[in-house]
Amino acid sequence: MTWRLFVSCALLVGVNHGASASCGSASCPLNSYHFIGRGSLQLSYVYEYINQDQIYVGSSKAFVGAIPQHHDEVQTINSRSVIRVHYGLSERISLGVDLPFIHREHSHIHHHDGEDLWESWNYGGLGDLVVSARVALLVPSSQFDPHVSLLAGVKLPTGVTRAMNAEGEAAEVAIQPGSGSTDGVVGIDFRQALLSVPTVSGEYSVLPLMVGTLFQFGGNGTDDWRFGNSLLVSVGTEYQLARRASVLLQFNGRFQGYADVGSTGEPRENTGGSWIFASPGLNIQLSDEFSGYSYIQVPLYQNVHGIQQTAKLNLLLGIVANVGLFD
Repeated sequence: MTWRLFVSCALLVGVNHGASASCGSASCPLNSYHFIGRGSLQLSYVYEYINQDQIYVGSSKAFVGAIPQHHDEVQTINSRSVIRVHYGLSERISLGVDLPFIHREHSHIHHHDGEDLWESWNYGGLGDLVVSARVALLVPSSQFDPHVSLLAGVKLPTGVTRAMNAEGEAAEVAIQPGSGSTDGVVGIDFRQALLSVPTVSGEYSVLPLMVGTLFQFGGNGTDDWRFGNSLLVSVGTEYQLARRASVLLQFNGRFQGYADVGSTGEPRENTGGSWIFASPGLNIQLSDEFSGYSYIQVPLYQNVHGIQQTAKLNLLLGIVANVGLFD
């Protein structure tokens, strides 16, 4: 079935600390509920694009410098590619490894001795490796049976932490490809088929309800920076429009606390907040083994702490290969 080959954004997207600081580090908060059977090897590539060119103060649109800072953030463009490998050890247990590569373009206006200096960065590098495990508490024996699974994972400090610009100045800690910290995530996912609905071709397919929560907690990283803990909540479904095409829809919420800024000197009051997104998408079954998908993620509500950069929308593309190593 299509849902077995479908992978949303990232299994542990919560540990990527999206939209956690005024400097503009971001990733897509999508739910990744999926099922991998025993002996299944799933390889995927995910690409995210988030252009944070919109300034918010609290829940209102604002402008660069609306709250004067030591440096006023202008724009951050986040491009994130993830290579992911998942393997089903049994009908109940699967393991996953995520390897991200991150490219960012960042600019701000630095105020020093009465002068306004434009500073910019354009850099990329290896991000932090994520290792995860999922355990199914309820395994469906038919398409109308519920599926419940628990998730646990750890993000390891393997990423670049001292990316610099052409002048040799290091980028702010919160927008480095790697955080320098060891972080954890735990969560639970639920899936239940609601009813059988007709497709365009006249066949019938199940319409599922997918609900998930993730809690991420960070450790101390570079210069003792510690991202605020986050709760991610999602509700979604997918409608099989035709034999090889499905329409996807999720509503995603991220609720993140203040960061511990350590010795960075960054303003703590500009970290964390609340975000709610609508995420429509499309999944295409390219063949029996390959599928491709895309999402557009639109913010419905944003309430940031202090003044922060936000994006008008997030874009995500992915391709998945599912290989059965043995029956």
